[in-house]
Amino acid sequence: MSDTLLFLDQALDVGMRELECLVSGEVEEAERLAAERGRLISMLGEYRPKPEAIDFLREKLLKLQSLQGQLTNEARKLHTKLKDDLKRTKLENRRLCGYRSSVRNGKPESRFITKTS
Repeated sequence: MSDTLLFLDQALDVGMRELECLVSGEVEEAERLAAERGRLISMLGEYRPKPEAIDFLREKLLKLQSLQGQLTNEARKLHTKLKDDLKRTKLENRRLCGYRSSVRNGKPESRFITKTS
């Protein structure tokens, strides 16, 4: 049981660091931590708890479930922010293209030098 508690505690710690990374925008580090957390949780699948430890493990698992909900909410916020940034960039590019077309519509000038005597 001590191994299971150790894995659960490590998974909670890694999840908290992952949440901090998501909040600060460090997506690559959060992705690495998510893989680590997944590895720790998958190691729990082999464990069969003793009846007297079920309540304690349930409490830890509920904390882990709550943490997963927080991670999901933070990831959705980042997704929405990224989507808004992309929309804003697209509108800015469209605006700048409008300026470019108005500049090009001026009087065409010849690239060649004309000789006048």
